[in-house]
Amino acid sequence: MISEKIELLGKNVYKDIPGELTLKAMPTVNELDYVSSEDFEQTMLENILPKCVEEKVDFYKLLNIDFYWICRCLRLLTFGPYFTTPRILCPDCGTISGEYQVNLKGVNCVPLPEDFTNDIVIPKSEFVDFQGDVHLKLLTVQDRINLKKDKMFMKGNKQNTEYANLCYSITSIGKEKDVTPVSVKVFIEKELSRADYIILLDKFHESADFGLRAGGSTKCPICGNTHAAFVALVDDRFLRPSVGDIKAGRNDRSARDA
Repeated sequence: MISEKIELLGKNVYKDIPGELTLKAMPTVNELDYVSSEDFEQTMLENILPKCVEEKVDFYKLLNIDFYWICRCLRLLTFGPYFTTPRILCPDCGTISGEYQVNLKGVNCVPLPEDFTNDIVIPKSEFVDFQGDVHLKLLTVQDRINLKKDKMFMKGNKQNTEYANLCYSITSIGKEKDVTPVSVKVFIEKELSRADYIILLDKFHESADFGLRAGGSTKCPICGNTHAAFVALVDDRFLRPSVGDIKAGRNDRSARDA
């Protein structure tokens, strides 16, 4: 069985999760063959990762960025780096639809600083009216599952995911220390000016922007532009490669071993 060791992005943050994990290639037959995109995350957490990670881990306690990082490493270990995308976005040609094979190694990952403690501070000097610091954390897998189910951020059948992420990420705001997503939401809506909310949202995106990007760069098959882009979201399709993807990865390994 093919295996490799990987370092977690949040290796210095965890208390009860090893900073280095041993991954084994995915089993021949697994539950992902039968799930929809809605079931992907739970299937990975409950059935796939426990079989593919040698160490005993509570995967719900992982930082969300590490869940995606493990899925990415598992995809490359099991099937190789090639991925068939349904479209490429070229700045010269525009959107090109079709099936094109790209290399997932072109997807960047922003690492955490070595001294990262999962306490991100937005100082009061950033705000216009608000006279306090805001402390944030990166969300765990369990946090993200909770916020997706939180009806407090629903309007009709649609959730304001951006707002939910912000409220779940804030650990203190000004003098409010023991906060919950509910109390943060109330505080923002009653105490924060619109200008300061816009600043807070912007600084949140900027200061918590770590982990895998949603896509990568590749060569445009039409004009040859090397800055064309593709999307590679970590979902059920990400771990369902085409036969061509698998063969391309096999050929790479054969060339290296020759």
